[in-house]
Amino acid sequence: MTMNVTLPEDLASIVRQQVESGRYASSAEVMRHALQALAFREEEDAAKLADLRAAWEEGIASGDGGFLDAEEIIAEARALQQIER
Repeated sequence: MTMNVTLPEDLASIVRQQVESGRYASSAEVMRHALQALAFREEEDAAKLADLRAAWEEGIASGDGGFLDAEEIIAEARALQQIER
């Protein structure tokens, strides 16, 4: 499939630099690689979001954690520190 794309000058400059450096044979090759990288990143982002949603649901399903007293938590931490010393 052939497609014409208009890029702003800063992005067009990047494409030109990549071709001129010899890293890529053509601007089409640069664009293919960029789009493949974009697709890969979007897949990774979707997987991370799915993991986050699953963790959220697991937390919700675990029920109410109840009231937490900060002073009690600090006292327990200090007591543990004394035991470890």
